[in-house]
Amino acid sequence: MLPSDFVFSQNNLQKYVDCKRLFYLQEIERLEWPAIESEPVRIQEERMAVGSKFHLLCSQYLLGIPEELLRESIDNDEISRWWDSFLKLSLKPSPDVFPEKAITVPFGGFRLTAHFDLLIKESDGNYVIYDWKTNQHQPKRDTMENRMQTLVYPVVLSKFLNLDQTKKSTLIDMIYWYPEFPDKPHKFRFHQEDNIYCQQTVEKLITEIFTYTADDFVRTDNEKRCKICPYRSFCNRGVTAGEMSEMDSLEGPTNLV
Repeated sequence: MLPSDFVFSQNNLQKYVDCKRLFYLQEIERLEWPAIESEPVRIQEERMAVGSKFHLLCSQYLLGIPEELLRESIDNDEISRWWDSFLKLSLKPSPDVFPEKAITVPFGGFRLTAHFDLLIKESDGNYVIYDWKTNQHQPKRDTMENRMQTLVYPVVLSKFLNLDQTKKSTLIDMIYWYPEFPDKPHKFRFHQEDNIYCQQTVEKLITEIFTYTADDFVRTDNEKRCKICPYRSFCNRGVTAGEMSEMDSLEGPTNLV
């Protein structure tokens, strides 16, 4: 059912975990459905634009563009406040600092990709992954611990570095940093045994998806998720979009295994 060139990511795997039917309609059927995800649309678009601007500033700074020039381009009080918090992290451009780093590796007969907001190789050979989260509400730590991003990113990096074929114990730290909550990052440390668990979990999901028929991709039992799903009317789960404020509350812990 899946094409041989299909690329798995934390995004489409999260869709599968949240609702198998959503994954099928969007990733396999490629069904275009004209429903909006949440209301109000204008505010949703504005939040996305603000987040994209902040990500771009961080990337440009870590690529060596002077801070003074970047600050002159900021015309939003919220971004300005976030920018001041970002600078307090004391991150600097260097040959071992890789902003907006995309890596794709062979995995489970397909490909698995990750886009790192920031990847740092430390002097001791360990690695740090930063992910900027511009949410207005910070999810709980156990919520983020169970997100597919937290599993997929260390898997992609460890495969890229070939860590599972070496005897060296390389640590990978993954940090979700929230400019709205700069002193409360969610940090996760991955030892080699943790990487093995993550790989096995992702492999299990990919194998399951590969062996499924169309009827196996069932709708979620959590109908609250349908409020922000563009296919809700297609699945007879309502026609009215949910509020943006409902989106954060739906990102609860997910049982992956």
